[in-house]
Order: sequence, then structure tokens, then C-alpha cells
Amino acid sequence: MGVMRLSVPAGMVLALVVLGCAAPRAGREAEALVPAPESRCATRADGSAELLAAHLYARQSVAPSPAAAEDQDEEGVAILNDQGDLVIRRNPFDLEGSGLRFVPNGSGGYDLLPVSLAPGPPGTSLNVPTGGAASVDLPFSFPFFDRNWDRVFVQSDGSLAFGAADVGAGEPGLARFLGGPPRVAAFFTSLDPSRAGSVAGRLEASRATFQWAGVPGSGQINRNTFQVALEPSGAVEIVFGSEMQSREAVVGLSPGGTREVAAADLSGSRPSGTTGAIAERFSESEKADLVMIARRFFASHPDRFEQLVVYTTRPINPLPGSLAFEVNVRNEVEGIGLDLFDHTAEWSSAGALASVAYMDSIDQYLEVDGFEILAHEVGHRWLARLRFRRGTEGPSGALLGRAGVHWSFFLDTDASVLEGNRIADRGNGRFETVDITRGYSALDQYVMGLRLPAEVPPFFYVDEADNFRPNRAFKFSSAPEAGISFTGVRREVTIGDVVAALGPRVPDATRAPRLLRQAFLLVADATAPATPARRQALARIRARFGPYYREATGGRATADSTLP
Repeated sequence: MGVMRLSVPAGMVLALVVLGCAAPRAGREAEALVPAPESRCATRADGSAELLAAHLYARQSVAPSPAAAEDQDEEGVAILNDQGDLVIRRNPFDLEGSGLRFVPNGSGGYDLLPVSLAPGPPGTSLNVPTGGAASVDLPFSFPFFDRNWDRVFVQSDGSLAFGAADVGAGEPGLARFLGGPPRVAAFFTSLDPSRAGSVAGRLEASRATFQWAGVPGSGQINRNTFQVALEPSGAVEIVFGSEMQSREAVVGLSPGGTREVAAADLSGSRPSGTTGAIAERFSESEKADLVMIARRFFASHPDRFEQLVVYTTRPINPLPGSLAFEVNVRNEVEGIGLDLFDHTAEWSSAGALASVAYMDSIDQYLEVDGFEILAHEVGHRWLARLRFRRGTEGPSGALLGRAGVHWSFFLDTDASVLEGNRIADRGNGRFETVDITRGYSALDQYVMGLRLPAEVPPFFYVDEADNFRPNRAFKFSSAPEAGISFTGVRREVTIGDVVAALGPRVPDATRAPRLLRQAFLLVADATAPATPARRQALARIRARFGPYYREATGGRATADSTLP
């Protein structure tokens, strides 16, 4: 493959992702949708909340399909057709044990030559913290694109940045590679040198070499060894060891502050005469690019929607193993256990967008609405992260279940769509789950800004649960299930206990918005076009969800998904 020019909007970085597979109501519809909800939700190996960053991805080969249909709005649904920018194709990493030499050319870019080298000795440790960078004075003035640099920032993410460190700006991805500072991406990905390995440097008059030796990927049990060398001529060499076990990364050079990249097959071609950025984006699987989907949508629609609900015409889930998930783009609400942040600009929103709910293939819902799943993901905009405190005790997480972002199986949630159960106290220390996934509980509605603290009655969870009937093992992270009896100790909790741990909700229910503006999107491509059956199914879901949402919130909130 040669070189192709790809234009990517600037500033696309990350927002937090919270995985959440809804537990559907028992019955035929639920069985058709979700076999074993726990098995379909990704969580970290340590059981902590799965907070993942939403990368910006872009295909390396981006020629639009001649058959690509035009985008259109139909029955209140925005239909977006992939033209090489909305779906990332699989591109396995194939540079182990190889080297690349980038040489400045007369066109303002770099020519590529293969080299046969192995990583040398690591040098002196730079003590680069995970998610951080070390500032290093170079032994020579290094020309890179249109400027000379006397200093470089060696980053834990496998890159060198010039002019300023680029930390805390989100997960590594193609947009950050392009839109950030000038950068050499040796192996630009999430790496964690605090757990193993080292980041070191060797400074010589004719060469400055930086090596990541045995550094694991973030949240992974693996090792990666590679190095990058800078020369006074402006040449850049990147060498990969045989120990390259992470599989998602960007490799290349960027002048920074750009939207275009020469997308090359670095192992198969020798591009020359390029201008500006040159890179290859490696991905182990096919994915929907949610940031690009949002940017395409906002290019033709007003920035008035708090939430985008995205369906696709085939399974292209960015988080394999999950049925659906929600991305928090912005949070301005205090007292709900979620940090304050605003990444709206990266998603082409001027401040309105707060959440993206990804529902995957519409084919699962051709005959059923699946509102338990949709309401579950919609609710993740606010829920569920509450802790509580009594007296001098430390904050307790006993209300929380799977991944720390769902309610506990043993919490009486009045059959919340965010899990837990409706639990009946049968007396004498025995309890029974009697219903699941009916709507948003009073506690949910407080977190959503629909109830004042005085409107939330005390609730309880069951501690020290045992003696289950039927005789199966249940734990706090178990999926909701009606008809389960067990013994335990009833623990009462009040909303005051929650406020004691997290502070009051701000804004409270007197000032929080009660209208949720949503846009429903259907992403299609030539492999799976937006057939009439698919379009009609999503139009039906969109039309029916508004009334469902109003009922699920006890008439306290409305959802409007009208497209102007």
C-alpha cells in the first residue's frame, strides 16, 4: 500500500467511557436480547470500574466507496454512511523486530527508509511517571519540520513531544497525534512504566536515543521494547524489539496542529515526497469511531443535543464483549460521584453534548424495543457511583455492584434499570428479590436531578447475604434476577448518608434540567446498508422512547429527540 492523504478534524481526544450492559426484564424479549448480561460487559481484571478512554481512530486506507450513500434524516433519525471515516478497519501491528528511518525531504515532510537495527542499551533512566513526561535538553539543535528544537519531552505514552509536554490530554490516538504539539510517535499508546520496565535516554553529540524497555501497556500484562533516535540532520530512527505485545498504537511523525496525515503502510512501502504528518494506525479489530460519528453529525445538525444515541447496521462495537455502553463527554454535576470535566470541543460540540450511548447493531432490535438496555445506558449519564457515610466511618461502597458503576444485587433499588433488585423483606432475616428493571428509582431520580433530598425515602441493602434459594452463588456484582431468596442483615441508608460522603447534588432538583435532548443516529456502510427494515426499526424505537422515559422517571422528566 502506498500513501494516501487523510483529513481528520483537529482536537479529537478522549472522554471517559463507562461500560454498562443492561439487565433486561425476565421473559421472551429479554432472552432474545441478552444471554447472560454479566458475560457481555467488560470489566477490569481487578474488578474495579472500567473507565476507558474513547480513542479517536481513523482508517489508514480511506478511499470512499463509490457506492457510499449520502447522509440523510428520515423519520427523526440521522442516517450516516461510512465513507472511510466512521469505521476503523482491522490493521494488526507488524513492525516487531524492524526499524524505520525517516529522512527530511525537500517537500516539507519525510521520506521513509527501512533499517536493520536492534534496540541498543537503554541508557540512563529518566524516571518518567505513568501519564507524564520528562524534559530533556538535547546535545544539539534538532530540526523537525519547520523549527529547530533544543529540548524534547520524553513521554510515557511512547512518544517525543516538542515545544510542550502533552500529558493529561486524553488517551493516545490519531487526533491527539495530529492536533497536539509536534511529535515523534515511536509507539504512541497507553503505557504504564510505573508497573514494569523503564524509559531511559542516551545523549551523544551525534545522536540522542530514547528507549522504552519492557514497558507494559496500560491495564495489560505484557511488555514492549522500542526506541527512537534523533540526529542533528533531522533524521529520526524508530526501532522495535521482538518484544512488542501491545497491539493498538500510532507510529509516525507529526508537525502538530494539523488535520492531515499521509497514511502509509510502514512495513510494506517506502513513501517519499510526503508533506506534513506521516503515520500508520494499528488496530487489532474493527471498531466504530464514536468521535468521528459525532463530528459528522454535528457538521450538519445544530449543537443542541445533550445525548447522542448511536446504532449501527452491523456489529462493530469499539469495546468487544459489551452489548452496549455509554461515554460521558461532559459532567458539570457535583455530588453524584463523578468528576467534573468537559471534553465537548473534542467531539465538535460547543458545550451541549454530555453523553453518547452506543447501542451497537440495530438488527438486535428489529422486533423488540430493548428499552431496558437503552434506559440503562441513558441513565449512565449520571448513574451509578454513589457512596455513603455514617458518623466517623469512611465512605462505603456497599450500594455498588458490577464494576462499581451499577447498583449492588443486594440493594433494594425498586427494580432500577441500573440493576439491583426490588427486594421484599420477608421477616426473620430472610429477603426475596421480586422484580427487576422497571424504571428509575427515587434514588436514581435524585442523582438525575429530578428529586430533592426530602423526596427520597430511606432505602436498604442486605449485608452478609447467605443461604440462597435456589442453591446458587450470588454476589454484589450478580445480574438482577427475580425469585431469589436469601438471609442477611438489613442495613438502612438515607440520602443524608449519601450527602455526607459526596456532598449535596449541585444543581439540585429545583434547578436541574428535566428535558433530555437526544439525537438518534444510524451508522451504515456498504457491507450493511441502512435497509428499510433497519431504518423503520430505529424510527420506531425513537418514537416510543420518549413516552417510556417519561413513565420510567415517574413523569418527572421528558426526552425530546426531534431533529430540526
